[in-house]
Amino acid sequence: MNEKERRTFRESKWKKLTRQRWFYPTLYITLVTVVLAGVLIYQMTGTDEAEENDHNWQVEQNDLIEHQEQNADEAEPVVADQEDLVLPVLLGDRTEIITNFYDVNASGEEQEDALIFYNNRYYQSQGVDITSTDGEPFEVIAALSGTVVEVKDDDLLGQTVEIEHEGERMTVYASLSEIDVEAGDEVSQGDKLGVSGENVYSGPDVSKVHFQLIEDGEPVNPGFQ
Repeated sequence: MNEKERRTFRESKWKKLTRQRWFYPTLYITLVTVVLAGVLIYQMTGTDEAEENDHNWQVEQNDLIEHQEQNADEAEPVVADQEDLVLPVLLGDRTEIITNFYDVNASGEEQEDALIFYNNRYYQSQGVDITSTDGEPFEVIAALSGTVVEVKDDDLLGQTVEIEHEGERMTVYASLSEIDVEAGDEVSQGDKLGVSGENVYSGPDVSKVHFQLIEDGEPVNPGFQ
């Protein structure tokens, strides 16, 4: 049998096979089985990878939560411990504010009460002048805890103490006749700093303390009533 006869024989045999009633159903079932087997294998592989990824994600989340809890335990409260400002005097009912802080948002009458007349000119007060109703000298205390950074004798405001506090704040106590602290001293709120006195700038006729509150380098209204 030559090559042509063999090819003709194979084709004839294949045609006979395809004419069988069972051929195409069997072929279909075989193909479906192969496809389903492939899908099943893929799903099993994907499930294993998904479980592994989920496990890794859960481990990372647990590590993150543990790290955050450690940071929370180590964090130190800052704002919560910040002191509230108090009057720098212990006069009680004898306290009198004779000059207020000049507030641009205040009424005209309040702004007028916050002007200082010096050398034939009016100046806006950057602090408050506090005196006693009986006119007698009194103790001046620290309005906040902090560190004394400077003690000086100012030509206009008289003897002055400057204290630095947490939160970029500073307080100034001027017009003192006596000073009981030195630069570098640590003081607590309520500690005595000195005794009230007089100054040239706001008038030498009454014993007082000129108090300033400074935040971020700018004088602000201490809000004393």
